[in-house]
Amino acid sequence: MHHVVIVGGSYAGLCALNELSKHPAIRITVIDRHPYHFLQTEGYDLIAGKIPFDNTIIGLRSLCAGFGDNVTFLHTAAERLEPESNCLICEDGNVIEYDYIIIAAGAVTRFFESVTGLKSCSHGVKSFRAAFKLKQFFEAELYKRLESAKESKEKYSILVGGAGLSGVEIAAEMQAFFNRYYRSNSLSCGKIKIHLVGNSILPGMKSNVVNKAKKRLKELGVIIHTGSHISKVENQCAYLEDGKTIDFDFMIFTGGIMAAPFVQSLPFEKNKIGQIVVNGYLRPKGAENVFVVGDAADLKDRNGKRIPPTAQSAEQSGTVAGHNIVALLKGKKMQKADIKLRGLAIALGGRYAIIDAGLFCIDGIVAYIGKKFIEKSYKWPLRLRARNGFYKISHCTKEK
Repeated sequence: MHHVVIVGGSYAGLCALNELSKHPAIRITVIDRHPYHFLQTEGYDLIAGKIPFDNTIIGLRSLCAGFGDNVTFLHTAAERLEPESNCLICEDGNVIEYDYIIIAAGAVTRFFESVTGLKSCSHGVKSFRAAFKLKQFFEAELYKRLESAKESKEKYSILVGGAGLSGVEIAAEMQAFFNRYYRSNSLSCGKIKIHLVGNSILPGMKSNVVNKAKKRLKELGVIIHTGSHISKVENQCAYLEDGKTIDFDFMIFTGGIMAAPFVQSLPFEKNKIGQIVVNGYLRPKGAENVFVVGDAADLKDRNGKRIPPTAQSAEQSGTVAGHNIVALLKGKKMQKADIKLRGLAIALGGRYAIIDAGLFCIDGIVAYIGKKFIEKSYKWPLRLRARNGFYKISHCTKEK
């Protein structure tokens, strides 16, 4: 029986698993240092207090069991890859041999070393742990204002560095979060302000999408600073390249990503942010049985243009990698990755979103409902598998 290892229970990793698990003759091992799959597209709802934390994660042990008896989950961290001997060494000392391996270890927030004080003074939001920590922090801040009249009169500023998709979404969701409490008259949140800083809003996106997003952000009360990058951060103050300064009490940075540390340690060619350079079949140079997908890979379209790191691109790359391994095992021809973004959905606080589907663009509550439908279409099949897997594990435990 051929053995395929998937490093990372990410969007890309799970889509690869979905393809491979259809073939019972393939033994699959999924490895992740976390026991859950984080639904990152719903992370901002968690931070904004819209949903409980368990709605944003799916247990990997139960999920893998739900994919079939040929799938095993190992809760450990991948530490080192030895491609010449087809071995993966894990943090717990486990040495795992494989026939094929898929690297789907994702990415982390990139804190630019050129910006003094950025890493020590700000927080990322890529992980479930970071999102949950921010949720707790903001709720604690609101509680202080509820208990103390003095606190409620003090100004409080949150700075979001980076005005790309993640920065815009989190700024909108958090401002809507504070506004909701203010309107309920539970406490005075009018003094809590969100500052969004970036050279431009949603760079690379269509002008009508950018304009709609700007309008929504202003309606919510987000203070937008464009035309300049952050050059230095110190003592709860951000210095911009144009000479302006912004005082803040808490800072979130969403200005970029870099490959996860394990991915950066791999002995393959990488781009400037540590992602593995892959060919059209998603394999690094010189490694015929290694596939790299999602944010771990330097994904490009058929024209050589870099593809934005989104859940969509991750899912498509994972599916292609899984398909290609099956093709190799069956002696068939592999397919080249042809990753295309089919549209974009942006959450902008409350029940408002923008969906850009290429030929048309909608916004408001209709787009919000559409975005939620897209999220549920991905989440609920996985939840069903995880539930079936949980019953299977529970039944086996009772029999023993």
